[in-house]
This record gives sequence, C-alpha cells and structure tokens, in this order.
Amino acid sequence: MKNQMCSILLITAIFSASMCVAGDWPQFRGPDRSGMSSEKGLLAKWPDGGPNLLWKNESLGKGYSSVSVAKGLIYTTGVEDGKGYVYAFTLDGKPKWKKSYGKGWTGSHSGSRTAPTIDGDRLYVMSGHGNIVCFSADGSKKIWSVDTAREFGGKNIKWGISESVLVDGDKVICTSGGLDASIVALNKKTGKTIWTSKGLSDKSAYCCPIVLESGGKRLLITMLSNSVVCLDIETGKLHWQVEHTGKYKISAVMPSGWT
Repeated sequence: MKNQMCSILLITAIFSASMCVAGDWPQFRGPDRSGMSSEKGLLAKWPDGGPNLLWKNESLGKGYSSVSVAKGLIYTTGVEDGKGYVYAFTLDGKPKWKKSYGKGWTGSHSGSRTAPTIDGDRLYVMSGHGNIVCFSADGSKKIWSVDTAREFGGKNIKWGISESVLVDGDKVICTSGGLDASIVALNKKTGKTIWTSKGLSDKSAYCCPIVLESGGKRLLITMLSNSVVCLDIETGKLHWQVEHTGKYKISAVMPSGWT
C-alpha cells in the first residue's frame, strides 16, 4: 500500500502549482516515453518545507505502478486480495472508477507493475502475468483481453512481467516472451495478432519498448532477458540484436545506409 500511495502523493506534489493547465501524461514516462515534459513556468526549486500536499489516497492496494494523466483523470494500478485493479481519479483526488483487470501478481514483491496507457477513448494495461486488457477510458466497459502467456507460449520472469504497453498507430506492442514471439503487436481495437517477432524467443526484462526514427525508418527498441533488440515497428522484422549477458556481442547490424 505504501508503494502505491507514494505514486499518488508524488503526482499531487509535483503538479500542485500547475495541475489545471498541465499537458497530458498518458503513458509511462510521458507522451513520447522520454521522461521529459514540455510544460513551461515550472518551479526552479521547491519552496521551504516542500510543495503543498493537495490530497492523498491510502486505499489503492499494493503495487509499483507510476501514474498516467489524460483528459482530466489520473490513472494508476494496484493489487487487492489477489486481484489487479485500474483506478481513476479526478485531478482533485475524487475516486472516479475502479475496474479489475484480472489476476494480480502475488509472487515475489507482490503488487501491480504496469502504468496504464491511454490512447484516445481507450486504456490498456498489462498484468504481472502477461494478460493485456483494454478498457474504455471512462471505465464503462472492458473491451477485450489477451492472455499473452497462453496465446504465445510466453514464460514469466522472477518478479513478474513489468511492462507498460506501447500503443503505436493501430498496434498495441508488448513483450510476451513466447516462442518466435518475444515481442508481439496486437490490433488495438480488437486484440487480434498483427505480427510476432520471428526468430526471437527470449523472455521479458522489466523494460518498456520505445520508438525511434533513423534513416527514414521507424524502429522499435526494447530489452529482453539476454539482449537489446531493434525491430521494424510495422512488420516485427529484426534489424539488430546486442547481447548483454557476459561479453557484449553484436549478432546483427543496421542495414547499409542507416544511421
């Protein structure tokens, strides 16, 4: 509970002076996953005694989730009595809705792992067991879910899948850790499979994927249990892979002409 409460305290403290005008922070590490905000006029230093506490909530279950902010709501996750939940609050701390995304992580260091990803009128969350659930952002309904462990033969890791899914175009992208499916792209509207990463069968690694552009190409980069990989985000084709266990070893290189 303390871990989850800290997330809510942090967001209220940091944005206490600018919540009403701050831009959305709809996923883990912000709009482009860089951890950087474009907001202006923020405090150069904290006032004596620190920023004012606006509100707090101590009934969010247990977890390690950060928060997402979109269209006037704050979202986070927690685990209560073995079930994982998404919570939504107004900016002044009033509970808006609460929905279960299924079985929560109760293994080593139990609690939620994922920060919700909000895309338009939908919200996506991934459990510590690899189950991806799509809700309406207003909490009115559960739209679809995919058990990636069952669907792709994925294997879990010691402290549970700890990934906030990436939404890019029409795709929801996550690390399932399956056979020929370390990374998968699902249709964000239906949950149907768009592509799997053929030739990659490594497990997840407590990492969230990012998108970069290079040489006119849009690239998906993430870390697996044994390597860092770069894929074509449209097809899932592997461009390069660098092992990070033992000695570093480049097992594939960027195509000619790319930077």
